[in-house]
Amino acid sequence: MARKRESPSKKQMELRLSGQAFEIPPLWDALLIGRQAPIGPEAAKRMADSMAPGQFELVRIQGAPVEAVLIRKTLLRVLTPEALPELLLEELAPLINEDQVVRVQVEVVLHTARTVRLE
Repeated sequence: MARKRESPSKKQMELRLSGQAFEIPPLWDALLIGRQAPIGPEAAKRMADSMAPGQFELVRIQGAPVEAVLIRKTLLRVLTPEALPELLLEELAPLINEDQVVRVQVEVVLHTARTVRLE
């Protein structure tokens, strides 16, 4: 019977790296603040300003279980100041109670494509 020839083992390592911008504070992109939440909109704004002065904007909401949205200003440059709170409320407000504060992470992914004519 023929004996199988053994080859030395091969060790490999695969690394997958990804990166994203580091934001200060590295806590959230937005907070949805319920009408009966233990922390009110003004207190949340003061807290954010103490950690990252001038980086968040408070947007008051009418007629929803959410009283206000505290949003990172850089996100308001990507979408209009009206569109982002509206989107957050549409998607997330039905899932939360009036006594909650919900931390939201928003990931902005840009896609582009171009067709090049070859002659």
